[in-house]
Amino acid sequence: MNNLKNVIQKLKNGEFVIVFDSKNREDEADLILGAQFSTPDKISFVLNYAKGMFCVAIDKEIQRRLNLYVPYNTQNTCTFTVTVDHKNTKTGISAEERSITCKELANPNAAASDFKIPGHVNPVVAHEKGILARKGHTEAAVELCRISSLFPAAVMIEILDEKGDSHNKEYVKNLAKRFSIPVTSIEEIEKYILLNYSTVQKEAEAQLPTQYGKFRIFAFKNYFSQKEHAVLINETFNPSQPVNVRIHSSCKTGDIFHSLRCDCHQQLEFFLQFMAENKNCMLIYLDQEGRGIGFANKIKAYSYQEQGFDTYEANNLLGFDDDLRDYFDALHILRFFGISKINLATSNPEKISFLQNCGIEILKRIPTPIVVNPYNRKYIHSKILKKRHEILIKGEDGFENF
Repeated sequence: MNNLKNVIQKLKNGEFVIVFDSKNREDEADLILGAQFSTPDKISFVLNYAKGMFCVAIDKEIQRRLNLYVPYNTQNTCTFTVTVDHKNTKTGISAEERSITCKELANPNAAASDFKIPGHVNPVVAHEKGILARKGHTEAAVELCRISSLFPAAVMIEILDEKGDSHNKEYVKNLAKRFSIPVTSIEEIEKYILLNYSTVQKEAEAQLPTQYGKFRIFAFKNYFSQKEHAVLINETFNPSQPVNVRIHSSCKTGDIFHSLRCDCHQQLEFFLQFMAENKNCMLIYLDQEGRGIGFANKIKAYSYQEQGFDTYEANNLLGFDDDLRDYFDALHILRFFGISKINLATSNPEKISFLQNCGIEILKRIPTPIVVNPYNRKYIHSKILKKRHEILIKGEDGFENF
């Protein structure tokens, strides 16, 4: 995240930054500048070296205040408003006059009557929920302004090479190097926001008596994804002391129907029993079925597994990465309770490294014993061989590392 901190500082200083988006999306790079820093020289630079469509990314509040209507259906695409020029411009096309229009779009005191319609600047409106709802350059530009404590309006233009190609990464890299412009990506901005700004909120809590004992249950909701997570704690819970934690991803087939294809139910049952026998425990039950691909796709993956593929290969055949889960919501739940030191019940090294990198101190790992059967043997093997899971196998001769 050090690179993004540099990007934020440059943007705060009124300098240009470059943002790449995903290969799976437009696979383009945009030159971005806080609109409040617009000058004729900077706009001239944009026009000469980026050469794409000249836009100003704005938030929804600016659109409403300036009454910038959207003249067509923008579902699943960029929300361009009617084009504008500031009233103090003549033709509106020059670098000087466009800089005036851009700067006034970033003026908190500007009114709809200050702009002429149509014009030569294209305002484009970011999704109200930001980059977590739509992973576009518009949202990235507005998010960068916000986290840089700037007005949420940014000059934004695609970078085209000498032939007009928007996919020439070498051209972009050379441009960045030539003019010392820092480069970031939409993915990096998204991770920064997920790490530094909580996306979950507590919705409810109540007592929960179970066959394992009495717990307190909390409902948390991610207000972007709308996913709902459950949290269980002991009645003797004390977050100021090290907490025994399991972060468990939902598994309908395993947790509810006790499927033998996986080890999910075994891990869940082990930790619930552990909670009954130990003080200061927390179970975070995350709504991310099938390693994040969802229930229907998980069942589709089962059909590939029946043909001999392992779980990771099955996900890949469906067009997904090995594992789409993330633990940002779990991190913010831990922060909500003020937890900084934990003992973690897991076999997954990625989960451990993620939490450690986010400042959670893991004092020890709690091994979760697993019984191997003919249906989950390949599943267990693939977790160990491909993802280096440290799984404790429970056999007739006791426990041993698999």
